[in-house]
Amino acid sequence: MKLLVENRFALLVLVVAALAALFGAARLSSAALPPPAEEAELVLAPVESTTRVCPTPQGEDRRTLVGGFAPGTENGAGEGSLAVAPNLADTVPAEPTQTVGQPWRHEPEETGNGTVAHAEGVFAAGAEISQTTAGDASVTEIRCTEPSSSTWFAAPGGAELEDLRLHLANIDDTPATVNVDLYAPDGPTFSLETRGVTVDPHTELELAVTSLVEAAEAVVVHVRTNAGRVAAALYAERSADGADWVPVSTAPATSHVIPGVPGGEGNKRLVVATTSDEPTTAQVRLLTPDGEVETEALAEVEIPPAASARVSLEGPLEQRPATVVVTADQPVVVGVSVRRSDDDTAHTAATEPLTPGPNARTVAPPAPEEADTALLLGAPEAAATVALTPVAADGDRGETHEVTVEAGTTLVPELDPADAASWIVEVTDGGPLYAARTLTVDGTLSVLPLNPAPTEVPLPRVVDSLTAVVP
Repeated sequence: MKLLVENRFALLVLVVAALAALFGAARLSSAALPPPAEEAELVLAPVESTTRVCPTPQGEDRRTLVGGFAPGTENGAGEGSLAVAPNLADTVPAEPTQTVGQPWRHEPEETGNGTVAHAEGVFAAGAEISQTTAGDASVTEIRCTEPSSSTWFAAPGGAELEDLRLHLANIDDTPATVNVDLYAPDGPTFSLETRGVTVDPHTELELAVTSLVEAAEAVVVHVRTNAGRVAAALYAERSADGADWVPVSTAPATSHVIPGVPGGEGNKRLVVATTSDEPTTAQVRLLTPDGEVETEALAEVEIPPAASARVSLEGPLEQRPATVVVTADQPVVVGVSVRRSDDDTAHTAATEPLTPGPNARTVAPPAPEEADTALLLGAPEAAATVALTPVAADGDRGETHEVTVEAGTTLVPELDPADAASWIVEVTDGGPLYAARTLTVDGTLSVLPLNPAPTEVPLPRVVDSLTAVVP
């Protein structure tokens, strides 16, 4: 027994000695570490690859195109590849272009599982990819998204829709398990059909949620995975022609900016929901070409705990285009739905800002040739100087035009040439700037919020801590 006790004390001494040596090593190595995070120099690495998933096209007698554009690196050097294929386990991919800096279009196969676009090297640097579907007096567009474990949408409720359905695509070789949460005006709602949903490998699952929000004026949808990842898309259908994809919104936060609220007639409604269990108060600002609109009704918008609300915007806007700024005392998710007629609806959502640096640039992917294109640029805080560069279908770049978006306004610049296949939008000074692209075909509209499209991304910072030297 005495020997055992002595051995225990000996073990304790060894542990203390080991810890002392460990902290001593950390102390001695601190001189070789970079300065603390707030002082460390930003280190950038090139974007090496990107994978985007486009959902199964909706509608009949319409032509669908998957289109993309990657400006490439600054000096045009480097190698890469681009492959577009159905979301199937065994398939031969297409190569829409082998020329970096050339906008490309691809007509996807009808498989019911969606389309996967994978880019490497220079074809991934600054790339943006979307899917458009156009027919007689109709157009829809959706940004092809990266597979994720969490995706948010803000949409009109079932009271105004015939159908609201999710498309969940799994491009991996293992199953994914999904839960869907919905925030309606009366609070959160779900069913057994939205819990533990299995999405098999290389398939796309269609999940209708209309029955859960039939009496709701607005709904926020959260798709989250317990296992694996999915590319989620939400389709809101008022009628066969009055339907469009609801863009992905930024995750819950106390501040959001929604670009791309189009001008003209129609109902324009803000959808906002809080994920907090506390009552939430939000303030809404509307930034138009004439400046900020001041209206008492938007000064304090009350949202019940874990619920959604709808706010009318068409009165204050008076048919002007706008950028919407929402701030709240609890995290919220936001979006805007536009109903111009029973046969024409469009949606836009909160997006990330463009700022000088790695996130200074975005690109508008190629649109259908018959579509009219417009850019909507909003600067909520400070004036922004923006360079707009048209890119022809063969990749030739036109003359860059510089515009200034004044603080607290929205600008719809004149685009010349109007038939450019793609546009490069870059903030050269000031900002932050928020951007969206609209497409119009035979008077019908679709809105695409534009996210930053960096060619380089910052590496995680290294800090002077024990975790930096202990594996």
